[in-house]
Amino acid sequence: MQHSSYPKPRTLLIVWLLLMGLTVATMVAGKVTATHSIGTVWLAVLLIVAGLKSSLILHYYLDLKSASAGWNKLFSGLVWFILLTVFAIYVVGKNI
Repeated sequence: MQHSSYPKPRTLLIVWLLLMGLTVATMVAGKVTATHSIGTVWLAVLLIVAGLKSSLILHYYLDLKSASAGWNKLFSGLVWFILLTVFAIYVVGKNI
């Protein structure tokens, strides 16, 4: 019998609760009710929280943690690269 690396339901529930908390943090950092720009610092916080959420989803719900180290680093690196690119585009656009 092969042992599955997929997380137990309890672990998935805890991760889901953490994701819900991070969703609230995203709403706070993004100032969802504000009518003005959130600013560079809040955008950085927002993107960090989004990166943490995507990492949790990749590792627990898509089971990336059981993949080889190369795939794990590639996907995680791509997510953070995209988030850093979004941040850089915002900063450059704000300063033009």
